[in-house]
Amino acid sequence: MQLIQSKKYNFTLYLNYTAVVYAFIIPLSRAGIGILTAMMILLWLLEGGFKDKLNLYRKNKVIIFLILFLLLGFVSLLWTEDQQVSLYLQRRYWYLFPLFIFMTSLQKEFIPKLLSAFILGMFVSEVIAYGVFFELWSFMNATVANPSPFMHHIIYSIFLAFTALLLLNYIFNFHTLKYKIMYAFFFVTVTGNLFLTNGRTGQLAFLVGLFTLALLSFKHKLKAFLMTILLGGVVFVVAFNISTTFKQRVLLGKSDLTQVIEKKNYCSSWGGRVGAWIVSQDIIKEDPLLGVGIQDNMKLFHEIIDEKHPSMKCMHHSFMHTHNQYLQIWTSLGFLGLFLFLAMFYALVRLPIKNKELHHIKYIYISILLFSFMPEVIWGRQFSLALTALVFGILLAQNRVENESSSRESKTLA
Repeated sequence: MQLIQSKKYNFTLYLNYTAVVYAFIIPLSRAGIGILTAMMILLWLLEGGFKDKLNLYRKNKVIIFLILFLLLGFVSLLWTEDQQVSLYLQRRYWYLFPLFIFMTSLQKEFIPKLLSAFILGMFVSEVIAYGVFFELWSFMNATVANPSPFMHHIIYSIFLAFTALLLLNYIFNFHTLKYKIMYAFFFVTVTGNLFLTNGRTGQLAFLVGLFTLALLSFKHKLKAFLMTILLGGVVFVVAFNISTTFKQRVLLGKSDLTQVIEKKNYCSSWGGRVGAWIVSQDIIKEDPLLGVGIQDNMKLFHEIIDEKHPSMKCMHHSFMHTHNQYLQIWTSLGFLGLFLFLAMFYALVRLPIKNKELHHIKYIYISILLFSFMPEVIWGRQFSLALTALVFGILLAQNRVENESSSRESKTLA
């Protein structure tokens, strides 16, 4: 029995160290994410204790709603015409598996290590991005105009927004002066990197997350509001005057929306997103409860454009999805799918976290993610799923650790 317990502990320890490497590699490598996910699954299986693990899952509403949402996607294959493509899209969800692993097996002392490893990975990514921007080297598909070294610029902007607010959370609430100075320097460089990319989604999400963090960090709500306006205003004004890329994207966005309002021109980035709302209304009417099926929604999307909206035909080339996560789910999986999806986030909001640092991180990440879903479909992409698995997994693990600690204290008092 002692030998079995010793082997189990070894597998748990190996799993936790692998998780640290996984957190570091998330911003840096597609292949690394896949390999380390597979390694963690193997160690998790060797660790055993499945009865206890299943009991934890059964009692957790975040896990229940997530599983129900994923199951609905697979059930939708019954009424989906393009089953092959739909199944391919569904298979990407295996990148969420670390979430389940961390919930049951991540040890208390490794939780801060995972956050530090992720920040270190972002630092490496940032160094590469700045090197490309200042033309010190070339790297993969990154360019001076868009120095996003490893992933699509929209996803990278969300990574940067989350990292910047993670650092700002440390500055506002934790650590000694020397650490505050170090985090402040890194915050400035990460924020600078954010506004050098073309990712307007992450840039706007940063402002939303900043307001959330201010509300959490300051007792006086007026002070929080003024802090958000001041810091957000400074960041955006400096970025507008220093970053040519950011300035051009802001002016282009303004022009796109003006063209939509005045001329009904949907042949632009933001114009197309407005057009997607119009077209999606007709798709939802087909089956508001269960949707028309994954991928079938986009087939119908383009058919409706041809039949009813000839001014939107330019959208055929750039709209492989609706560019809105909520519309994408509602049109493909109906109101039931959207309800399960949002219920998962609501359950996470309600998840008790006593640790102040992680309590703040929970609200920061949820606010960034829920906002980012409005202008873009990011849920089914590898890097964004891996980041979600990391953050959700850490929060679920912290909740488990705190519950175990409370249970032990209750037994001691009894």
